[in-house]
Amino acid sequence: MAQSSTSAKKAKTSIQDDVSGDDAAAIEAYKTYVRVMCCIPPTHFKEMEQTKPESMRKHKLWLESRDQLKEIHAEIVKEEALFVEERKRWVADNRDLYTDMNKFFVERCLWETEFKEIHLKPLYEKRCIAAKGVPAFWLTAMIANKILYKQIAERDTKALYFLNDIESSRTTDLKGFELKFTFDDHNPYFKNKVLTKKYEVIDDNESVSLKAIGTKIDWHPSQKLTQQSGKSSESFFKFFSSYATVDPLSFDKEADELKGDIPTDYLIGTKFRDKIIPHAISWYTFSEDDDSDFGDDSDEECERCSRW
Repeated sequence: MAQSSTSAKKAKTSIQDDVSGDDAAAIEAYKTYVRVMCCIPPTHFKEMEQTKPESMRKHKLWLESRDQLKEIHAEIVKEEALFVEERKRWVADNRDLYTDMNKFFVERCLWETEFKEIHLKPLYEKRCIAAKGVPAFWLTAMIANKILYKQIAERDTKALYFLNDIESSRTTDLKGFELKFTFDDHNPYFKNKVLTKKYEVIDDNESVSLKAIGTKIDWHPSQKLTQQSGKSSESFFKFFSSYATVDPLSFDKEADELKGDIPTDYLIGTKFRDKIIPHAISWYTFSEDDDSDFGDDSDEECERCSRW
């Protein structure tokens, strides 16, 4: 914990070198950034200091992007509220028109997809552009979530620093979904620019199973984060492994969710889809309410700042 506090103090001094201390908005930016740096390993911070000109340029861009990101987040929240109201209206107007639940499920999903393509996707694209000037935007958003930060080893942060965007889309049959992680071209850890994780719900009308398909990571020499000293090592990047469930599951079309003995990996995937991607900006500023409910969450904030 002491090491993290030291890193925070260094971060504060570095940023204050570049903006006026009389600027109240900048002071708030310092506070947010210091809090963020408390959750980034000290070793990673030292590497950032070694490239100070580039790092400081990004901090300036972050200050310039701050108001834009706030506006984008406000627009996203507004459109989400509209989505909830319009979805209720659509269901009320159309539910009795379908005697076939499968047909109703498909039409509802298609309506939802079209709404999000028109109203939310452009905002996510604007967010992606604005966030490019923000250091460790997605890494910080992930760390802020109680479940996701537990999946991230210290070594992972160095690669996740190069994460530029996360997107989600439904699979062709509408029951599953796919996550797309886009990385910077200068990522020194693996050659893939894009890593994906797809969850396919296999429903043969008699039983339901889950198939997870992840991208095979093409690591650069000596940079395989899932191994250390030739042995398997805990790493977030194991998330991209593939598997199929053995125990039977069920799919609730009304609730649009998988039920049964759900793999933790799938639950993590839904965290990205339902929590991180829609509200990445508020996760980044640690202002999102975290209702994660697995495990013991006692003293989470302290542990998040000192676990490395």
